[in-house]
Amino acid sequence: MSDKQSVPSRKQKRRKRRKILLIVEIIVLLLLLGLLFVWLKLGMINFKNLGDIKQNKLSRKTTEVLSGYTNFALFGVDNRSNGNYNGGQSDVIVIVSINNDTKKIRLASVYRDSFLNVSEDGTLLRKCNYAYAHGGESAALSMLNRNLDLNLQDFVAVDFAAVTDAIDAVGGVEMDVTEAEVKSLNDPDHPVLREMATQLGKEYTPVTKAGKQNLNGLQATAYCRIRHDAGEDWGRARRQRAVIEALLGKVKGASLGQMSSLVDAILPKVSTSYDATKLISMAMAAKEYAIDQSFGFPFRKTTEELPKPYGSVVIPCTLSSNVTMLHEKMFDEKNYSPSNTVASLSQLIVNQTGCDESSAGDYSQIENNKGVETSSSTESTTQTGN
Repeated sequence: MSDKQSVPSRKQKRRKRRKILLIVEIIVLLLLLGLLFVWLKLGMINFKNLGDIKQNKLSRKTTEVLSGYTNFALFGVDNRSNGNYNGGQSDVIVIVSINNDTKKIRLASVYRDSFLNVSEDGTLLRKCNYAYAHGGESAALSMLNRNLDLNLQDFVAVDFAAVTDAIDAVGGVEMDVTEAEVKSLNDPDHPVLREMATQLGKEYTPVTKAGKQNLNGLQATAYCRIRHDAGEDWGRARRQRAVIEALLGKVKGASLGQMSSLVDAILPKVSTSYDATKLISMAMAAKEYAIDQSFGFPFRKTTEELPKPYGSVVIPCTLSSNVTMLHEKMFDEKNYSPSNTVASLSQLIVNQTGCDESSAGDYSQIENNKGVETSSSTESTTQTGN
């Protein structure tokens, strides 16, 4: 074959360029369609700009440590009006901390009955879920920052309808249900599963046996909510974290169809301060996420029945020592020294309740035997994923 014959003709070159341009156009079109799909999905979310949330004056070292994490609060709202986040009790209060380098997640459930300061002036003590009920997300974030020396500026709020639909979208979650939990789910005096079925217009399917089993969305959400005779608030907080972990595991292995169903099911029912750019960034890294540890706060505590308007509360023993433990467990910050604000609030709680370090109870039995039925149960640290 001669050199002249091997040289492509102008016609062949034009055909080749047209093919390349066509491929590029197809790729660009697919990218644009993908972006349009993402933006349309994100348009379902109720974005809420809270502005700057107040936080305590923290040391330079703590500020640097916290900058290595993406921290936000997850609120599960019992609003009795699906998709409405302007009021209601924050039955779920979980601090989510993502290590920006390792993508490891640590979860801290703040018990909703924790006796903390709920006012900007530092004088009003109540159950901590008072903050969300009386001031929404801004007040709840500010409460967490003030009492726990955190830098929370963002939140994600979901209601029980959103959680139910999200779990159904991925085919349910496998949970290890105890006999005590089965009894609580079917308790005629507190029929949480049946009530939720009526409220959400879902088919009522009871959980009838103990052991590992796949729970549908309604069953798993009810499982999160039970508190009577199955560990009470401590067991409930642990179950909430277990369901979050199971759901994350299913999401990581979900098919494209399941992910689309999940997005359609949950996004219209979500309220968040995160903008689209941040959500896309977090979604792209979702496959890398893994829950490293989870625990309940406060660690050292006692329960007391205080006069009205306080009621039955969880008292940190003391707030200062618990905040020190939180920063060590959540952010690996050794020998953490609480801020002056936390030290002051800690003393205020001691003065009002009479409960100090020596008042902390030993509730380890509930942690080791999650099905134990007791009226004075609590939970110590739970570590998962290690």
